Amino acid sequence: MAIRDFILKLVSRIFMPGLAKSMAEEGSFNFRSPDGSAGDFDRSPFIQVEDNGSDVTIVSFAGAAVLFAGLPQFEFRQMLKENDNNYNLVFVRDPRRSAYFEHPQGGPGGIDFYMPLVNETLEKLGSKYNVALGASAGGAGAFYVSSFARIDQIITFAPVFPPKLYIDPVNQVKSYFNLKKLFTEPMAYAEVVLIILAAHLVIWKIYRVHGKDNMPDITQCYLDVKPVPPRATIFYGERCLQDQAQAMYHKDIPTIHLRPIDSSRHNCAADLKKKGMLGKTILAEIDAGLTAWRGSKEVVPPAPNGSEE
Repeated sequence: MAIRDFILKLVSRIFMPGLAKSMAEEGSFNFRSPDGSAGDFDRSPFIQVEDNGSDVTIVSFAGAAVLFAGLPQFEFRQMLKENDNNYNLVFVRDPRRSAYFEHPQGGPGGIDFYMPLVNETLEKLGSKYNVALGASAGGAGAFYVSSFARIDQIITFAPVFPPKLYIDPVNQVKSYFNLKKLFTEPMAYAEVVLIILAAHLVIWKIYRVHGKDNMPDITQCYLDVKPVPPRATIFYGERCLQDQAQAMYHKDIPTIHLRPIDSSRHNCAADLKKKGMLGKTILAEIDAGLTAWRGSKEVVPPAPNGSEE
């Protein structure tokens, strides 16, 4: 894990200094495997809770152990309160950087740790409507954990699943030899290349932990939710090859809404942030989900006795 962490630090500081600064401020570069047995180790590093007494809770799943779109926690919190709401906020981290597949102490069983951790937190908060939020690996984690947790809505930005789309040889060649992007948008080019390399590392790690034939299928986990999967939204950069392929892979699932963004970056949320639209976009999607949820809960009064239906 030390070598992978060193590479993550080095690459982040060279190509994404803003992200690296945020990770350092949040302590995400300093994660260590927890001590203690499975039943008694400290769980506080993996979840932080802000209880505002609201009926709505936002559960943010970090990607690469850093908060949403590389934002420091304070800035992220302020962004989610742009409409003066009092939503409860929950921040979940993945120190193993394995899209929540791996248990924090190592080995398989990530879902056996994160699902009850999230459910117990939501039960204590007592909220009626719960929203999972995540970007990149955090988006994959949001889908995965939400398929087993008490989540009513999922909002993601470029979630990296299924991983085969990111390591597909044809897509890789197209990305590596996209010279136009290299010279006109070098940051976006470097970002996509890094995501491809990171996907290889994460997949290798998950294969090693779960076995190649036992890797959970996030899409199928989501589809298996009964009675119906939660409302979900995937925002993606429409000029980012892998993310566009990921979105199209899910285009025929009626409960998943696709929202293309005018961006060539994998971190399309950062482009929205530059325009001052990220918080508004997330909160508008939550409002749409809340409206649909409240409509589904409305009780139609029975017809008066003797009247025709």
